[in-house]
Amino acid sequence: MAIELNGNWTKGFALDHHMQKSILLGYDELGHPHFDSKRSVIGEWVYQLKYRNQTQNVSLLVDYILQKFSGLESINLIVPAPFTTERINQPVQLIAKELSDRLNIPYSPILRKSSSHTPLKNIEEKSEKLEILNNSITIDNIDLSNKNILVIDDLFDSGATLEISTEKLFSKNARSVIVLAMTKTRG
Repeated sequence: MAIELNGNWTKGFALDHHMQKSILLGYDELGHPHFDSKRSVIGEWVYQLKYRNQTQNVSLLVDYILQKFSGLESINLIVPAPFTTERINQPVQLIAKELSDRLNIPYSPILRKSSSHTPLKNIEEKSEKLEILNNSITIDNIDLSNKNILVIDDLFDSGATLEISTEKLFSKNARSVIVLAMTKTRG
């Protein structure tokens, strides 16, 4: 089930919602909430890949993308969304690279995000996220004239990271920017 994502990009989609349901059970002694949560199938694949290093899920996700989306042959470059947290296996890079390999489309991690700011998941206001990201996301010195760019992300929440990334790509003369998130929060 593809979900349309609206933003400053040309087209945007998420493969599915991240959660099917989430019920608050209560709070621990530190005041942190605990939930009974059920992820969608794709949400579970992303969670297991990101937090349990289940790299076999990359192939499952790419298989799903290739089954559900046509027209990817018009893409000239596949770019992972910039990330803050370093991981041994970075989900967006693994997914973007495998999709690139299977479609024989160039891959390039040209977007970077500095980690010298408060984690975005701790910030409620989208305008505040956009301000922080505008200063922390950079793009390589590259000419993207007449290129159709596909940006891969793992989880779409406010869309702030993808909005700033799209601005940076268009500033380098990209013809179009298509964003594809694996999952989307319910918000």
